Amino acid sequence: MDKSPQVLLTILLLSLVALPAAAQTVHVDYDKSVDFDSLRSFAWAETPETSIRGESPLTHSRIKNAIEHHLAEAGLVEDAEQPDIYVTYHTSSREEVTYHTSSFGAGYGGGWDYDPYWGGRGMSTSTTTANTYERGTLIIDLWDAKSKEMVFRGSASAVVSPNPDKEEKQIYKAIKKMVKEFDKKYKKSR
Repeated sequence: MDKSPQVLLTILLLSLVALPAAAQTVHVDYDKSVDFDSLRSFAWAETPETSIRGESPLTHSRIKNAIEHHLAEAGLVEDAEQPDIYVTYHTSSREEVTYHTSSFGAGYGGGWDYDPYWGGRGMSTSTTTANTYERGTLIIDLWDAKSKEMVFRGSASAVVSPNPDKEEKQIYKAIKKMVKEFDKKYKKSR
């Protein structure tokens, strides 16, 4: 038996199952009039209505650590008394469902005899499966400490992993992508 159709079918099924997990979308917007190179310090602005500290303290810690890591890499230090910018983050999640249909069957060619569907004859079966997963969004906002105007917003949306190690990697990856996207846009606009 020729194995190439089986291999193709296996690859197709695996790619359909992995499709939701592969998509991590990142968007960045910022105030082009702000000189981000002049910013030296930051402070956290707590937002109890959107923080996940109460419901998931470990995820809250992972998000804060990742943000602080990238702010430190950019040369900013934490200064609760006189910061140049305030940092906040927000999260949300929703359940999503994808449907995958697989059809298997065999048939034989048509002919010139009477067939109301103008095709061959055969038999096939289709199976539809539902895949439920959680899609989470992380939004990071930076606010000018003096004017109280937003100067940066980054958002990342991805499938939430129930595995803590994978979740941590997703958070760092999302924030790293935001930083990279911002750097690209910021350097281009200067």
